[in-house]
Amino acid sequence: MKRVNSFVPMDSEVVESSGKKTASSRKETVSKKRAGEELDEESVKRQKLEDDAEKAELQLYLETVLRDDEAVNVESLSTKYPIVDWKTHILAEDKMYYQIIRADGSEKYYKIFSAMLDDFEKQDALDLYRLVKERFETASPKGYDRLLWVDLITLFEPSEEDEIWKA
Repeated sequence: MKRVNSFVPMDSEVVESSGKKTASSRKETVSKKRAGEELDEESVKRQKLEDDAEKAELQLYLETVLRDDEAVNVESLSTKYPIVDWKTHILAEDKMYYQIIRADGSEKYYKIFSAMLDDFEKQDALDLYRLVKERFETASPKGYDRLLWVDLITLFEPSEEDEIWKA
């Protein structure tokens, strides 16, 4: 097997000529930069002023953000507002839905009570129970309102006499 010698002595013509080209190209680059500097001094100054102004503006935004964090009470996006009202809507003799209204004005619709419970947290069910109980203290519920009332009573006031609890 034959080896190739990759060593090139420093005093060879290839190394010396490459060094000369590098030095001359460096001189040209420096001279171009100096000529450009003289022509663009005003634009450089303008650029520096713009950069300083931009830094100052960004600094203001940073200070504003920090102050806002301290002053504002941030509320979680997952905050649920309490239920403030409900309505029963009858579409046909056998078709109906419940409209649940929250304190923030949002509404949600449910066809059946079990779907409501799947979506509700414990506090939501307690809020609805309290509202239904308050509304029907003086009047007796009718139709689908009676169905909701009975479901909530069964859930929150279990009785040994109820068939559902006898099992």
